[in-house]
Amino acid sequence: MRPEPLSKRHDLSNFDCGVPALNIWLQTIANQHQAKLLSRTFVLTDEGTRAIMGYYALAMRGLSSASDLPEHLGKRLPFQIPAITLARLAVSVNAQGQGIGEQLLVDAMTRAKQVAMQIGGNLLFVDAKDMDAARFYLKYGFVPMPGDPLVLCIPIATIPA
Repeated sequence: MRPEPLSKRHDLSNFDCGVPALNIWLQTIANQHQAKLLSRTFVLTDEGTRAIMGYYALAMRGLSSASDLPEHLGKRLPFQIPAITLARLAVSVNAQGQGIGEQLLVDAMTRAKQVAMQIGGNLLFVDAKDMDAARFYLKYGFVPMPGDPLVLCIPIATIPA
């Protein structure tokens, strides 16, 4: 199973990850953002039922100053830094604890690297919803931004191909 681009054929109505804001975003905003080219959403579906097991969304992001980065990441970077954001990541309550979050994250990181190799992009950012989520991203090499432990990034060059 590999996440696939969100399309109108996906039934979003029954998705529940336990976080109302993430449910509502998928059900009411994700397709709108795709139509406006603001983000791209990818869903992982159960092969038998076609139920959505989880999703993530990627969007472009710019950082206006390397001085906002952790010191070891900001060296020798220009004033404007192109980046990608993992804008959302959620797993259905029925699929939690099965490694789906890791699978979605690895796919998002791989896809972000592919995009960066085509158009440029130095970092992959994520805005964690809480410290538990931040700890999840830390396990995969993300580092917190100075002054905000819920904003994390990873150099795209360090993401395996």
